[in-house]
Amino acid sequence: MTCCKTHFDHLFVTAFYFFCVVTFAQEAKTHLNAPEKLTHLLQEKIRLDTEASKKRLFTVQVDYGNFESTTAVLEEFKTLYPNLPARLVFETPNYKIRAGNFATEREALEVLSLIKRRFKAAFVLKP
Repeated sequence: MTCCKTHFDHLFVTAFYFFCVVTFAQEAKTHLNAPEKLTHLLQEKIRLDTEASKKRLFTVQVDYGNFESTTAVLEEFKTLYPNLPARLVFETPNYKIRAGNFATEREALEVLSLIKRRFKAAFVLKP
C-alpha cells in the first residue's frame, strides 16, 4: 500500500504543478502603432515577394560588361526587339542585360534562338 500511496503522492504533486503553471501562465501580446501607409506598403511588399517566388521565371542574359558598353547594347536590343522587355542589372563587377520573363525554359529557348543571331553570347538563365 505504501508504494501506491507514494505513486499517488507523486501524481498529485505533478498534477498540482501542471495546474499552477497553466493557471498562472501569462500571454504576451505586442501591438505596434505603425502609420497606416507603412502597414499598407509592408503588406504590398509581402504580396509581391510571395507572387515573385511562385513565378520563378526564366530570362535571357543578352550581354554583360561595363556600363557604357552594355547601355549601348541595351539600346540596340530595344530597337531590334521592341516587344521584348529588357533591363540593365548590376551584379558586381558587371552590368548585365536581361530580357524577358518566361514561364517555361522552352519559351526562353525559342526566344534565345532568335536573339543569338545578333547577340552570340546570349544564354538562358534558369530561376
